[in-house]
Amino acid sequence: MISVIVPTHNRREVLAKKLRALENQPGAFEVIVVADGCTDDTLEFLQQYKPPFAFHFLEITPGLGAANARNRGAGMARGDILLFSDDDVIPQPGWIEAHQKAHTRPRTVAVGRLELPPALRGTGAAELKGPRAFWWNITGNNTSLPRALFEEVGGYDPAFSGYGGEDPDLGYRLMRAGARLVFVREALAVHEAFDYQGQAIEKARQAGAAHVRVWQKHHDPRIAWALGVHPVLVSLKLALLPSFKGLLGARGDYELAYAWGASEAWNPPSAS
Repeated sequence: MISVIVPTHNRREVLAKKLRALENQPGAFEVIVVADGCTDDTLEFLQQYKPPFAFHFLEITPGLGAANARNRGAGMARGDILLFSDDDVIPQPGWIEAHQKAHTRPRTVAVGRLELPPALRGTGAAELKGPRAFWWNITGNNTSLPRALFEEVGGYDPAFSGYGGEDPDLGYRLMRAGARLVFVREALAVHEAFDYQGQAIEKARQAGAAHVRVWQKHHDPRIAWALGVHPVLVSLKLALLPSFKGLLGARGDYELAYAWGASEAWNPPSAS
């Protein structure tokens, strides 16, 4: 059985859309929603929701971030396979079955295909179409793995409590543990990125800083190059993007903010 782990924070409307999309999925699975510091009507909705699949939810107050919420959800799971998928990622037909079929060999980490709605394409929001996936593509959006492997590497690091960092940190540790990484084209989900348009630049800045912290944690220069936060890359981006970011369209602003966030993490301002 697959256990679908869904962290959520004050996004009842899009969470409801996700859960209703899951109602049409065949296969043996359960869904665990972790309401992380919700102050809207999410809890009232979850208390009244009666789906056709096995369903559990828990509340965390105060909210401690996605990494902690995913760990808590995994701790409740009864399935041998954990499928992490955020509240604004809408599964398409055959999603559960595709992830189930991917686990024919041990220590497999399956990364599904992730697409964006037209309004968000080119903004820097996460999108993955294959044909391959790498450790830095392992995210809480559309990734499944054996529960035993997740526990072996220690799960998500709750020290990454802000935006960004927890996914590549987990992906790197899974790679080091010898996980078999596969891209599953049939496991399609649409990343609606519910609040992305209004917060894209600030999220990019936070992600740049968080990815520097991933490198600082593991001290492997491959991380800095793969995540685009090596000081050489950051310096080049800061030198060139102010003049040429327009050539990248909407993504130019995202890339510049990402570089600024990384630069600030490399060179934190001294205390006055």
